Amino acid sequence: MMLVCLPNFYNRKKGTLPAIFSLLLLFLLFPPMEIKAQTGTTFVVSGVIDTIPGATYFIKYRQGDALYHDTVSLDEECRFTYSGKITEPTLFHLNIENINPKFVGNATVYSFWVEPGETTSFKGKSNWKVKGVYGLVASGKIDRLIPSPTEEAHHRYREMAAKARRQKKERTTGSLTSADWRQLSDSVVHEFIRQHPENFYSLYLIYCFRGRIARGEVRARVLAEEALKTLSNDLMSTPTAKVITHRIAVDKLVGIGRVMPDFEQADTASNPIKLSGFRGKYLLVDFWASWCGPCREENPYLVEAHQKFASKGFDILGVSLDLSKNRWLEAIRKDGLNWTHVSDLKGFDNSVAKRFFIHAIPDNFLLDPDGVIIARNLNGRELLRKMETIFDN
Repeated sequence: MMLVCLPNFYNRKKGTLPAIFSLLLLFLLFPPMEIKAQTGTTFVVSGVIDTIPGATYFIKYRQGDALYHDTVSLDEECRFTYSGKITEPTLFHLNIENINPKFVGNATVYSFWVEPGETTSFKGKSNWKVKGVYGLVASGKIDRLIPSPTEEAHHRYREMAAKARRQKKERTTGSLTSADWRQLSDSVVHEFIRQHPENFYSLYLIYCFRGRIARGEVRARVLAEEALKTLSNDLMSTPTAKVITHRIAVDKLVGIGRVMPDFEQADTASNPIKLSGFRGKYLLVDFWASWCGPCREENPYLVEAHQKFASKGFDILGVSLDLSKNRWLEAIRKDGLNWTHVSDLKGFDNSVAKRFFIHAIPDNFLLDPDGVIIARNLNGRELLRKMETIFDN
């Protein structure tokens, strides 16, 4: 799976280890391609991976909130060279095909930071298959890498985080809660940024708050705002900084206690539907998709809530991030989602989702009859309990 953005210190749930990956790599030979749509300074990655000659790897890297994908194939000596254009440092991922249905997307084997205008050379080891819970796991080991300034900062941060964790354990008797570890993580991030206000990795750590901000966590937004004030002007002019400031602005726009801005999108019969048309009811604006497993697992709870409270003044508006209309309609029918649904069938480029910075689903907003956001991300039976509280009162 992809590298976790912000290191968290609390334990993750069991069963979230990387998936089983195919033992065979693709052998079709594709020449390295430069992504023409970008502007910036050329970076070059030159590497050798002690694996199958001609094997194809999938490439992924980011600029701001835009993801770029490509492929590269090894030559007869298992070497490759790849170039692209970037305006800021970025994590460069070399992936292989993921065949486990429990996970979405390809599996990252190697990740490292690359810099605009620089050439990065590395050597990957062949024994990147190790036994995991679900079978063989991609665990690429980089045998040699000339570190960039951002890569060096990444290692300094990890050392600082590990030291803080050890000291916290030594000073604490008894078990620590996830909130304790989150607070410790935040303090380490704050201290690292204070010490490195001109290093891009500091900006990256703030960028990693975006998920918490998107979930409506006020503490994360405040920490991000305060941290941004300490960074250099050069960092604040980068695409990533613009993404973060926009995310904060969106949170202020659709935070708890604010009226959700009106929007319009077509329903399953291509009729225009406005959010404001639901005023007078408690409304759950639910972002989902037919291809999203966790979304489909949430649907029975939504069905139960709709059946129980629709007659009392509750409704649901589903905003789908689907690409296929047939699959969208089939999921609505199969899951028994008997409420209004809208979509422009553009996936994560859905205009409503982009406006409200939806980058992970399922996600939802609960609005009161005046359109004021009173809750967000009500999962499982949380929605049922919330509606029971509202209507019992």
